[in-house]
Amino acid sequence: MVNRVAIVTGGANGIGRATALRLAKAEYDLCIADLDGGKAEQTAGLCRQDGANVIAVAADVMQRREIENFAAATYEAFGRIDALANIAGGAGPRNLHQMEEITDDDWEHVVNLNMRGTFWACQAVVPYMRRNSHGRIVNMSSTAAHGRLSPVGTSGARLVYAAAKAGIIGLTHQLAKDLAADGITVNAVLPWLILSEPGSRIRNRFEAMDPAARERTLNLSPTKRAGEADEVAAAIEFLFSEQASYVSGIEMPIDGAFLSG
Repeated sequence: MVNRVAIVTGGANGIGRATALRLAKAEYDLCIADLDGGKAEQTAGLCRQDGANVIAVAADVMQRREIENFAAATYEAFGRIDALANIAGGAGPRNLHQMEEITDDDWEHVVNLNMRGTFWACQAVVPYMRRNSHGRIVNMSSTAAHGRLSPVGTSGARLVYAAAKAGIIGLTHQLAKDLAADGITVNAVLPWLILSEPGSRIRNRFEAMDPAARERTLNLSPTKRAGEADEVAAAIEFLFSEQASYVSGIEMPIDGAFLSG
């Protein structure tokens, strides 16, 4: 039996790392792409301990050529591409509360990192998926796409981030329709606050908040807790599976009822 082959962008840390580790256990061959090539290789080493064949690639999803290169490298290494976990993204380095604080550079950075990078990665892998009339794409959106009343907290440039993540939802809905005849499903996951391994970006931001602010944030969720990276990875693994072959074009909240609460 030929192993399925998946690309995980943003695979060095956080949800990307958890997704790569889970897919390795599920006998996927992997390309782990991340801006931090050293940490991508560390994650790749952990995946190899589970028997996975893995390549790690240093890549910036804000550069089209680098995305095209890791897609081509994956196909060259494994002879196929079955799945893409489009996880790389972020809200930028600056906590911006008010619209007037947002510069054009802030807007371009966050929109390009999230929405354009997601589009480019989809565009790079779809021709390879079409060769086998099979593919699974999962795009990383966020509950922020639906707006929030809470303080900015861990969200950086929240307004721009919300716009970019909402754009990913629109891209997902339309691409699912465009690719259905090719046997390719396209879905989006919408996490709320997800705490990953120690040292990950969101955990560091959350732990830097004062205790009262952390408690207020957690109280926004009906579950009164943050999610874990592996809980998002489990949803991605399902959406990659054959059991999810009729699931396409959805936005799946992974948020402990935050959106519906």
